[in-house]
Amino acid sequence: MIDLHEAQGRILQATPVLGRESVPIIEALRRVLAQDIAAVEDLPASDVSAVDGYAMRHTSLQGVSRRHPVHLRVIGEAPAGKPCGATVGDGEAVRIMTGGMVPEGADTVIKLEETTEDGGYVKCMADPGRGYGIRPKGDSLKKGQIVLRAGNVISPLEIGALASMRRAYVCVHRKPVVAILSTGDELSDFHEPASPWKAMCSNLYALAAQVIEVNAIPLCLGIAEDNLQSQQGILTEALRTDLIVTSGGTSRGKYDLIRKTFASMGMEMRFSTIFAKPGKPTLFGTIGKRPVFGLPGNPSATMLSFEQFIRPALLKMMGHRNGSHLPYGNAVPGRGNDGLLNIDSFKKRPGEENDHRRASQVPLGRQFNDQVSKTAPEPERFKVVAR
Repeated sequence: MIDLHEAQGRILQATPVLGRESVPIIEALRRVLAQDIAAVEDLPASDVSAVDGYAMRHTSLQGVSRRHPVHLRVIGEAPAGKPCGATVGDGEAVRIMTGGMVPEGADTVIKLEETTEDGGYVKCMADPGRGYGIRPKGDSLKKGQIVLRAGNVISPLEIGALASMRRAYVCVHRKPVVAILSTGDELSDFHEPASPWKAMCSNLYALAAQVIEVNAIPLCLGIAEDNLQSQQGILTEALRTDLIVTSGGTSRGKYDLIRKTFASMGMEMRFSTIFAKPGKPTLFGTIGKRPVFGLPGNPSATMLSFEQFIRPALLKMMGHRNGSHLPYGNAVPGRGNDGLLNIDSFKKRPGEENDHRRASQVPLGRQFNDQVSKTAPEPERFKVVAR
């Protein structure tokens, strides 16, 4: 039997980081870059105006003031996206808008508020200083400059930056496909009629939702009966996925067969019991490089075990450093100050001994709500300690 922190350390040590794939930038949201991104051109690509006003040579403004304004001939216009094409000489100006390309010969833009235009001439009443009002070429980015690093998590801000650099596609770490199987003769699904001796396989759907929430891809395999042939047959299909999760059958009873099933499939067992409740009979091992989890059948224990063990593993597979760096849409219930879930729901108060009441079989029951009611602030990352 090992403790929670050691279990998490063993899981992350055995979990591989998946390879990369190229996706459209919109599909890269919340995913991890698998390559550095460098600017392929200067941004802006030329000198542009930072204000609405008039572009001119600074030498044309010598001695200007409100008492002694300077009159310059307007020889053209440069709206954003439409170069003027004219060359500005002494005593000349080009009407220019924010984002407009600064015409040849001009080195200063005077704000509209410091001018008046009449009869083809602009009256300038201030000297803003040489270079004023111009964003020079490469002011935001220089060609070859590294903008985003491999390992960065892509947010809307990064997507905007990628679009600015005309990157329609980007390489990110692949999303893991997660096989999910519920075991037990006592389980039924939606397509079956309700029965007094059957329970709905809620774990199958709760786990699928948790997989989607972490930005991975669930593959629901349904229900396997409590016999080796049924479990082996279904889990053989799961070997095409990146990670396997089962619920139920992890204890030591006559019909708890998932250990034997995994052993028959060549799983290397990394641990089989943790010192925590609910979730004590949790299994973890690997088949090849594929992480395999056997979670207890109790819905509360299943969901909490996913948060403690499988979420960090999936995050690492997708390139998140040390199983972290995924922003949550909502605060994650039950996390302590160290960022770890408090799965020991049998504690009455700090310092008291555990009792042995079973957790509710309905994950939204009173005990589960009591357990998650004390929500800690959202952590920046998981704190994982391997002993």
